[in-house]
Amino acid sequence: MSHDVLIYYLTKYLDFYPFLLPLGIIGIWRWSVWGMKKVTGLFYKPYPSGFKATVSVVTPVYNENPQTFKKALASWLKNRPSEIIAVIDYTDKKCIKIFKQFSKKNPIAKLLVTKVPGKRPALAKGIKKAKGEIVALIDSDTIWREGTLIHGIAPFKDNKIGGVATRQSLIKPQSLAQKLFSMRLEQRYWDDIPFLSKVGDILVCLSGRTAFYRKKAVMPLLDRMVHETFMGEKVISGEDKRLTYLIEAARWKATYQSTSQVYTVGEKKLSIFLSQQIRWTRNSWRADLKALYEKWVFRSPIYTAYLIDRAIQPFTLLISPVFFLISLYLQLWIPVIVILIWWAISRTIKMYPHLKKYPLDILLLPVYILFNFASAYIRIYALLSIRTQGWITRWDKSRLQKFTFAQAISAHAGTILLFSLVALGVYFNKYHNYLLPQEKQRELVAKTLPKVNTVLASAEIQKVLGASDVNINSLLTKKHKFQLGESIWSIAEQYGVSGDNLLLANVQKITNWNRIDPNIYFTIPPKNLVLTPNYKFNYVRIYRDTLGIYYDGPSDQIIVSGRGMSLTLADITSSVGEDYLEEVEPGVWYLKSSLYLRSGLTLTLDKEQVRWLRLASTEKKQARIFAYNSDILVNGVKITSWDDSKKDYDKNYKDGRSYILVKDGSRLDLKDSEFAYLGYPRPTNSPYSTYGVSWRMSTKNLGTGVLTGEIINSKFHENYFGAYTYGAVGMTWRGNEFYNNVVYGLDPHDDSNGFLVENNKFYNNGKHGLIFSKRCIENTIRNNISYGNKYHGIMLHEKSNNNVIENNTIYDNHDGIALAHSSNNIIRNNSVYQNKRGVRVDQGSLNNLIEYNTISDNSQYGVYVYGKSDQNGIENNKLSDNTTAVYVKSVGNRVMGNKLNKNEAGIYLTGNANKNRIAGNTITYSKDYGIYAKIAPKLSNFIGENNFIWRNKKDVFAYEVN
Repeated sequence: MSHDVLIYYLTKYLDFYPFLLPLGIIGIWRWSVWGMKKVTGLFYKPYPSGFKATVSVVTPVYNENPQTFKKALASWLKNRPSEIIAVIDYTDKKCIKIFKQFSKKNPIAKLLVTKVPGKRPALAKGIKKAKGEIVALIDSDTIWREGTLIHGIAPFKDNKIGGVATRQSLIKPQSLAQKLFSMRLEQRYWDDIPFLSKVGDILVCLSGRTAFYRKKAVMPLLDRMVHETFMGEKVISGEDKRLTYLIEAARWKATYQSTSQVYTVGEKKLSIFLSQQIRWTRNSWRADLKALYEKWVFRSPIYTAYLIDRAIQPFTLLISPVFFLISLYLQLWIPVIVILIWWAISRTIKMYPHLKKYPLDILLLPVYILFNFASAYIRIYALLSIRTQGWITRWDKSRLQKFTFAQAISAHAGTILLFSLVALGVYFNKYHNYLLPQEKQRELVAKTLPKVNTVLASAEIQKVLGASDVNINSLLTKKHKFQLGESIWSIAEQYGVSGDNLLLANVQKITNWNRIDPNIYFTIPPKNLVLTPNYKFNYVRIYRDTLGIYYDGPSDQIIVSGRGMSLTLADITSSVGEDYLEEVEPGVWYLKSSLYLRSGLTLTLDKEQVRWLRLASTEKKQARIFAYNSDILVNGVKITSWDDSKKDYDKNYKDGRSYILVKDGSRLDLKDSEFAYLGYPRPTNSPYSTYGVSWRMSTKNLGTGVLTGEIINSKFHENYFGAYTYGAVGMTWRGNEFYNNVVYGLDPHDDSNGFLVENNKFYNNGKHGLIFSKRCIENTIRNNISYGNKYHGIMLHEKSNNNVIENNTIYDNHDGIALAHSSNNIIRNNSVYQNKRGVRVDQGSLNNLIEYNTISDNSQYGVYVYGKSDQNGIENNKLSDNTTAVYVKSVGNRVMGNKLNKNEAGIYLTGNANKNRIAGNTITYSKDYGIYAKIAPKLSNFIGENNFIWRNKKDVFAYEVN
């Protein structure tokens, strides 16, 4: 059996059948008591032999089997008592003859013939005649083993010991009655007797088969033993238990000597054995009730608890067969099997001491189980017929009190009535607490989770259009190096774009479209992008722009102008000097003042000239790089803030820090580069995006130009935002790392569209790894890894529609993927695990498709759909080991074709969940529920007939919310 199957069976049915709980409580109580007794009994040790005293054997005899009597006499004689006294009823001629013959050979034998009926007077007569210090009271069919006597008297070394019980067994039990008796005896001397002897030298009975008494302890008590009455009736049987309690009430101790072994033959006939059980049980009830009434037992709290527990036991024992029969009647097969298995285990334990001697008797286990429950009936019946007397084993009925047929019938009727009342009580309790709730549950499930055919459940599926349904290459910008002989129109034709759009995307670099310098880079706009000019340009200027570079003192910045011109850092230093931009060591440059690039410029930062560009950054001054309608091309360069006074990065972003910003019709390409310790929160009165590395389109210029870039194999870390865009289009982000940034890793914001974000890593950022926010459409996010971010791995926010998130690995975030007020997106083939929530959809996110994802080990939800997020599809995903695999609180969603395995709950519908369709799912091994609906009865969700719901603790369950 697999681990999953084992857990399924251990968890499902204990909760599914709650009516087993009372039985379980009773079982725990009963077996806790037994365990306590057994553990305590393990510390019991018998007294060592060596004590010497004179011993008188006293045996009452009536109608004994002659051969058995002969064997018993011989076994006693071998133990060398001081004398053997037989008190034989005058009518038992055979035994009188046998004993006379025995006494001729053995002078220690003394015969007393009595005409007074009853075992009690016979014992009293023999005890009075005895001369020994110790009297051994023995049944006439009891066989001693060699050493029985010497071991039996050993405890009398303690002057406080008044009586000693021996260990008793049957001689080779053959009949069913003998075997059952042997099981009962072996168990008693395995648990109860050692326990009682250990806890306080107080026993429930020194059995009449053989018990040793100190004569001076019993002599004063004989009259009370012989003339005992109960409820006005003279008591005939039960002399052994009465004498035990009399000496204990007189403050003598009684103990058990396990090394003193005796044997008995037992009754062969089952009917006689059962009659013995009734008589012995009546004796026990009388003695125990009288002891409690006389209050002497309260000197021992443990023994008092033991007696009370014994009195309650038969009533609790009735519960088990009642539960079993009710389970059979209701066809609840799992409880039937559980109860049968428990009976087999528990009764095997009780049979163990007998099975050690007779292992093949394990075949009698079913009979022993029935006998145990019959014993409960016998104990109750004996209580109701407690006034009935008799030593019925061998006594003639004429000597006993008449027990009328009416009395027998009334006692049996009372017992049956009690049993019936218990059964009815259990049934009605379970009807109201189990059957009725189950019926209501079925009705509620039928109402709130109606089953429909698969066609209806799968109807009206809308197609979701994401970015992947459009050729991603048509959404991206491209970079083209202008060559001699080319024109704007030839390039437009080459790339299949509008000439007007191409012109508007690059207009800032063009002074004369008939005279474009070779090697200038053009940005090729996406094919579907339509640009609208916001003012007129002169495309045929006569004169070229010249490159102008100067330092502006009031603004403390280097200003560069010259449309269509290119430059490097060396060009700037040669114009303004090292006071503002200095190469402090080969390849390491230090920008001491801000750098402002006006329209149409191209600044190249290449690893051949620049390895590290440091931007001056202190509490009082922060150098920035700001490009307006210009291009910056960075390859293999590290750019960071730098506090020269500390010779370290500026690590305090709260008082301002250096940053890079390109605006409007700009292009910023970054390859194999690193950007760190840049940016700070944008001041409320600032028009600039100061976050770190930013692309920012002015709101008024949206749709008039192209802001873009290609960012390849670069690193962004310890920035305020790793990177930020606003109004950018067609950007490619490939193979980059965004980590340890204060807020976001990568934040494409308002109207950043048509991006390809692939093969990047986002980790350990202060909020989200990647977030597209506010009208960011037709972006493709694929093959990325996002983990360890404080908030979400990937987020689409505020009308960021028609995007695709696919083939990403996302783990160890608050939410793996989050959609907020964003619709028509496709989330597919992602691996989302070990987040708090795998995929979250809220704030009115509509018609998104979540498909073919592997979502596992998320601590709260695998997929969470709520906040009026309707008409979403959750299809063909694998969800496992989540707390709740799919949690839905909205309307009209589809949960179809998923495989949900080993979640605590498979599909959970709550709140306003309504008209959701659940079809074609495989839901297995849920620890709590396969499908759970906690909704108002007026709401309903549809379950297709083709769901495979198997081995969940509860497959389908509904809870009514008013």
